[in-house]
Amino acid sequence: MFCLPSAAQITDSVDVLDYDISVDLSQGKPFPGDATLTMQLTRPCNSISLSLRGTLDSLWVNGAAVSNPSLADIPTAGIAAGTTVTVRACYHGSGYVEPQPYSFGGFHFDNNISYNLGVGFNNNPHVMGNVLMPCRDNFHDKATYTLRVHTRTGWTSECSGTLQSRTVAADSTENSVWRIAQPVCTYLVGVSQAEWRRNYSDVHSLYGTYPLTIGYTVQDSTNVSRAFAELDSVVPMFERCFGPYRWGRIGYIATPRGSMEHVTNIALDKSFIASTIERAQTTIAHELAHAWFGNLLTCSTEVDMWFNEGGASFCSEVAMESVSGRTASNKYYQTNLESVIRSTHKTDNGYRALSPMPHNFTYGSTSYDKGWMVWHSLRGYLGDSLFYAAVSRLMERKAFGSVDAYDVRDSLSLYTGVDLTDFFNFHIFSPGFVDYHVDAYFSDESPRQAHVVIRQQGVGTDNMVLSNRVPVTFFSHSGEQYKRWIAFHGHDTSLTVELPFANPAYCVLDYDMEFSDAATLAEFALGVNSPNLAIMTHFRLAYEGEELHGDPVVVEHHWGTPSEAAALEGVVRTANRYWIVRAPHSRMEGVRGFFRHIRSGYTAGTYSYLDDGFYNQAASLDSMVVLYRRNGNSPWTALPHTHSGNHNDGYMVVYDLPSGEYTLAIADTNVLGITEASPIQQPLLFPNPVHSNQPFTVAVPTEESFTMSLFDASGHRVWQKHGLRNGMKINPRLPAGTYLVTIKNKFVSLQSKLVVL
Repeated sequence: MFCLPSAAQITDSVDVLDYDISVDLSQGKPFPGDATLTMQLTRPCNSISLSLRGTLDSLWVNGAAVSNPSLADIPTAGIAAGTTVTVRACYHGSGYVEPQPYSFGGFHFDNNISYNLGVGFNNNPHVMGNVLMPCRDNFHDKATYTLRVHTRTGWTSECSGTLQSRTVAADSTENSVWRIAQPVCTYLVGVSQAEWRRNYSDVHSLYGTYPLTIGYTVQDSTNVSRAFAELDSVVPMFERCFGPYRWGRIGYIATPRGSMEHVTNIALDKSFIASTIERAQTTIAHELAHAWFGNLLTCSTEVDMWFNEGGASFCSEVAMESVSGRTASNKYYQTNLESVIRSTHKTDNGYRALSPMPHNFTYGSTSYDKGWMVWHSLRGYLGDSLFYAAVSRLMERKAFGSVDAYDVRDSLSLYTGVDLTDFFNFHIFSPGFVDYHVDAYFSDESPRQAHVVIRQQGVGTDNMVLSNRVPVTFFSHSGEQYKRWIAFHGHDTSLTVELPFANPAYCVLDYDMEFSDAATLAEFALGVNSPNLAIMTHFRLAYEGEELHGDPVVVEHHWGTPSEAAALEGVVRTANRYWIVRAPHSRMEGVRGFFRHIRSGYTAGTYSYLDDGFYNQAASLDSMVVLYRRNGNSPWTALPHTHSGNHNDGYMVVYDLPSGEYTLAIADTNVLGITEASPIQQPLLFPNPVHSNQPFTVAVPTEESFTMSLFDASGHRVWQKHGLRNGMKINPRLPAGTYLVTIKNKFVSLQSKLVVL
């Protein structure tokens, strides 16, 4: 008999206290099992139900056999509330695996490994503890477990819990017993068998030393050890931030279908088990972080999966900070922030609130990645000391329990003394993001004051943050900094800030990346050997002079609508994003700013949807313009520009870059009174100088093909190529020297110099 009662059939009439499970995996699937459940009725009822992916063979209640047994109707009539009930079920597990396209959750019987994965993306509900045993399969009923596993000949087991015994029979099959002494949900129980090789070590942390077991089948043991070396830094960091690790030991096993946070038996994608690449390391940290977010304290239902998955994703940032410092973790965080704001509403079919999350999007990017952003913002909103103290107390006070979003809000408000109602209303219970815009006005009459105006707009939402607290950092011309947290209620605010230095140059909101507003930023030092391309801001900067050498430039990329730009006469539509360039100078002579665009529907690396709905077809590139204004009190104007790249993926280039706001627009250039024009009459070669055998890019004010020729110091032509186009990479492989570059077609005849090092 196949037993899978619906969610409506499973009520809170019973609380399972303990499972004693025996499974025989020696012959593959279907596999025989014997489960004894010790439970307590929470109210008088005539029957209770359990869930199983498999066939029930026989059933006993309090030692008495049940005729015509059914897990959907287990008789409990006459048993008083609070009474302990023992249910024993003999069954055959089916080895069910959820169907394609995921084929993730279930009990997998592969040629060289058998293992379960406790959640299914297609499954409703998502929990799949029932592929292993008859159980109360949900996110809140927690119990302890004894697991008795019989393996295939020559194979051994790795399971959740602590190993109690392991014996090998005469036929080389193994019998092992594992005990999970802490109460956990059924979906977090992991069982596996394979010809395991194991690395054993210890992780020394704040609250104890934890044995570490890593199970794998084909990987090199040295590489496996290297992949987990960072746990010596990560586990102490997690304990400092979230409280003690409660599970006695740490375990990972290499599995073919992905990663899953089973208690002390983490299934880790086999491509990560011996890898030190960033994605492997952050996944190792993410799955371990579930020991707090999800395993110790669990979302009550799947509608609050942001708590489990968003919390664990945030912890991967914390782990990186513990290993590589805040600069590295900020870069990692910004990479995710850019991706979330650009694409999550596309992959999850709209901007979504984190709670309640519809079933089909439980494990989507909103839960994982926007959830991460909210935890990051809450850290900034409260400050490190208050935030981590409150989360640690939450883990302590509600350990081995479950919470919903309101529980988290009310508990953290209580522990911090900060009313988080408005924060949760916007960031948890509403879709979209907030874009903060700051202007600061300085005057010679008050050299130590800044008049600050902060405005907000919603991205993907009409809601606004009511209780705001944002950091603004002020910079002097000599590089001094002063950060002020500004709290205000409502849509916007203006105030005067007293500064510790005179003659401030500019200010930046969230310079230290403490709050997940809808903006990313990058900082450049003009003429200094630092990257001139900031991918997260979709901006490139070039400068080869000396006058501004070392001066800072901060570029912010905002995902909000550029205020008032669409009202400019001649503008058809604007991009749904804008930049702010902040620097000590109102205009930077010799500095070129490159503002990126990507045509709608064109996949460029990982930056799909960048200009979705704005730049629709290549023909409209002729009508694209760069709009500029000095600040929020200034009118928008169109700037002369050139174009670099191609119709699908390129840059609008502005020369002698002014400080201020920029956006892109499709416009009637005749009405605006400008055409695409270059203020210089020579091609742009970058980088220049260039190392021998290093490619360089050429930017010219024409989209027609051209011929490029290079001449050495003696006037001899040493290289020529026809059919080149603007923005192409060129690698003539020349020896060191200075070369004359000529570019010709029927529209242009240009010259420049190229220095090869």
